Amino acid sequence: MPGLNIYLAILLLVASVTIGGLAFTTTVQVFRLRNKRMSWRAGTLKGFPLFSTLFLGISILLSAIMWFNGSLWSISAAGLYLFISVSWFVSSYFSSKRYVTDHGIVKNVNDPAQTVPWHQINDFFAQELDHTTAYIFIYRPEEHASQMVRLELNIPQKKVQAFKKLLKHKLGRRISCSEDSAVQYQSFN
Repeated sequence: MPGLNIYLAILLLVASVTIGGLAFTTTVQVFRLRNKRMSWRAGTLKGFPLFSTLFLGISILLSAIMWFNGSLWSISAAGLYLFISVSWFVSSYFSSKRYVTDHGIVKNVNDPAQTVPWHQINDFFAQELDHTTAYIFIYRPEEHASQMVRLELNIPQKKVQAFKKLLKHKLGRRISCSEDSAVQYQSFN
């Protein structure tokens, strides 16, 4: 079965180059963001992305086992898996973070065209949840001027005051940023 080992080695190498390139591209896009005003982790595992974090933990554990018990082939395969898991973690970590810039709210760091500029936001409201405050923005994209789009953004409690101040600065001239606790939010079934 030496042909199978070569096939698996090539497959691992191609996967590691592809995912490594994705991690590099995502990292470059994050550093290219200009005038970042705020950012916070938004993953499901205490702010970290769930599946890539679990895969990274398993890869570290298996790499340690292979380091102590394995042959050269298993150590190199474990190293490639470790590289793949670190690359996946880096790209998903930066992609799951939320960024707010002077230009607007970044929906997807890998696609700058999905940034919602402040001037496109027509209305917003906030709803306090257990550990976050959910802000719901209604905006009109320039390419689809006839339809309204909804953007939900969960702000951690420690960032809420700074986010309110930023909203008042960016939207206060166009939209009334009043706080009224008498409004009750209900969902329709």
